[in-house]
Amino acid sequence: MDFTKALDKRKRRMATTVAVLVGFFVICLVADPKRYIASVYNGMLLFATSVAPALFPFFFFTRILTSVGTAQILGDALKKPIAKLYNCPSVGGYVFFMSAISGYPVGSRLLSDLYGAGIIDRRQAKAISSFTSTSGPLFIVGTVGTVMFDSAAFGYLLMAIHFVASLLNGFIFRISKKKAKDYAELVRTPPDFDDLLGKSMTSALTSLFIVGGYIAIFSMIADVLTDIGAVGALSEPLSALYSAVGWNPEMAHGTVLGLIEITRGCQSIAESGAQIKTALPVVAGLLSFGGLSVSLQSLTFLSNCKIRPLYYLATKTTQAVISFALALLVSLAL
Repeated sequence: MDFTKALDKRKRRMATTVAVLVGFFVICLVADPKRYIASVYNGMLLFATSVAPALFPFFFFTRILTSVGTAQILGDALKKPIAKLYNCPSVGGYVFFMSAISGYPVGSRLLSDLYGAGIIDRRQAKAISSFTSTSGPLFIVGTVGTVMFDSAAFGYLLMAIHFVASLLNGFIFRISKKKAKDYAELVRTPPDFDDLLGKSMTSALTSLFIVGGYIAIFSMIADVLTDIGAVGALSEPLSALYSAVGWNPEMAHGTVLGLIEITRGCQSIAESGAQIKTALPVVAGLLSFGGLSVSLQSLTFLSNCKIRPLYYLATKTTQAVISFALALLVSLAL
């Protein structure tokens, strides 16, 4: 009884905190609608011109591939390495492959589909999620490396570090002992071809609008936090730390922004004038963490697998630390 009361009290506190935060952002929107409607517009514009064209075909085609059993077929080819490395069903290799070529939050969406289809259980979904939450080459090499830092080589180096860190991160959260059956031992249901294209289109559009909504809202949130001085206040101690180790202190602002929305953070670091050698560890860490915007996008799908936010944030934090450490070692050799 006492536990129930404590749980209810905790839920009320959480609801009150959420209500206060949401009320604050609503007040900001009403107080300066021109400024923050423009923020939302810029976020939607970024989504429409850069994110949606890249993600939509992947959402559509991966749903079809999953529906017709391609995940299981490709998983067979990766069964031994995935099983030995992570004690996970081999379908985890398919999720990693598709996430690696398409980026956030495709891996999470695929896990949701596989869990819903009964191919993996909750414990397996948690373990697989620890090494299949990645950005994609289009964003890392194309947007961050080539466009922002004017260096495709920088982008390829980031990509290599990013994927290696992801695979290493899986060892931390791997299943210690393989108890559950691999999907290959389960009864395979025949593919459902009834209105396959229509269902895949509906699923892709729904997923796409979820991603776009988060990008638009977090564009506004980032501007609000900048305007009230929160980003600046958080940047000051980080700026002092960067100066102490001989790094460009201007990167601190971009680092804080990147923890909120990854695209704006990387752009700010690129505009800070920091050398690629010093920017590499920071950008690598931010890419692996993904920012709060990407986290909420992913959790929208992972919640269907009953994966809790704290577990997901723990996996992203360790992945970011591994990426930062690897990139720091590489930068010292440059």
